[in-house]
Amino acid sequence: MQNLDDNNAITALDPSNVFGSIGMFPDQCEASWKEASGVVFPEEYKKVKNIVVCGMGGSRFTPRTVKELFQEKITIPYEIIDGYDIPGYVNSETLVILSSYSGTTEEVISCGKQALEKKAKVAGIAFGGAIIDLLKTNNLPHYQFDAKKNPCGQPRVGGGYLLMAHMAFLKNLGFLVLTNEEVDKAIAFSREAGAKMNGMVVTTNNQAKQLAIELKEKHVFFVAAEFMRGFVNGFANQMNETAKNISDFRYIPELNHHLLEGLKHPETLHQNGIFVFLESSLYSPKIQKRFAITKDVVGQQHVQTKSVLFTGSDKLSQVLEGYVLAGYATFYLAMLYDTDPVAIPWVDYFKAQLAK
Repeated sequence: MQNLDDNNAITALDPSNVFGSIGMFPDQCEASWKEASGVVFPEEYKKVKNIVVCGMGGSRFTPRTVKELFQEKITIPYEIIDGYDIPGYVNSETLVILSSYSGTTEEVISCGKQALEKKAKVAGIAFGGAIIDLLKTNNLPHYQFDAKKNPCGQPRVGGGYLLMAHMAFLKNLGFLVLTNEEVDKAIAFSREAGAKMNGMVVTTNNQAKQLAIELKEKHVFFVAAEFMRGFVNGFANQMNETAKNISDFRYIPELNHHLLEGLKHPETLHQNGIFVFLESSLYSPKIQKRFAITKDVVGQQHVQTKSVLFTGSDKLSQVLEGYVLAGYATFYLAMLYDTDPVAIPWVDYFKAQLAK
């Protein structure tokens, strides 16, 4: 489709109601924060020396968002594992949190069984499945959410449940100071942001629709820094799965040490590449300076650039604003490709082959 303001055409391309799930992101956050804040942990869980979170895909970039957003506030080591095996240092003084939207992720199940063998403290967040069964069987603390605010059922657009649950767990355990007022303020701002990007807002006034148009047929490089480093992983994931459009994510300052010399080849990069700089006035001054110079260097090498400036008054508000933008922009891009945004045929094919 060519006209992103044609809501009837959008509805026809979106039978699973991904659009509805994106619009309910603030509701997911609100429900999860309230419910997960009620999870009670045994006192020995509050004395662990480190935390390991095991998750994949949409159940990985959410705790990764938490890790980077609160890097300066989380009081013990907090690591994300995206594979079958937990680190060798995991022991009885480690808390292992199993993070799986579906509750059926085989890598996370593998990590959970290893954690129990190592006598680690174990908890989890999931909709159901074998992971919830494992946690209930062993009488372990967990948050089993009701995903009614995610009608399409896809984890990548149900991120509000995982995101806020991980924050609530850290708060409940005493490893993160975060008030209800801070969370409520950020969720309210995400609602305001979403109201400016939904289907009723025409393209000329809609940031998400405009971004989708700019990213069509492009190899997208998302660039972020500091507290946005986890969120940018989620933006790229949604580009890949929802829009079926290749994307990568990079960090400043790390990319300044090598990537700037890699923009000469291939020649197609100068026609199809685009660097999307996710900017914030809340970045440190030295990082803001690096953003400006990096954009200059990329532009001088004839690769397209695009700046997205987040406007929330605090870091949490900007991260939730980013989730809303990512959800809508990748959905609109799927519409431009006449693609069902919920379908993931190649991931499904891979899993089917793996199961043989």
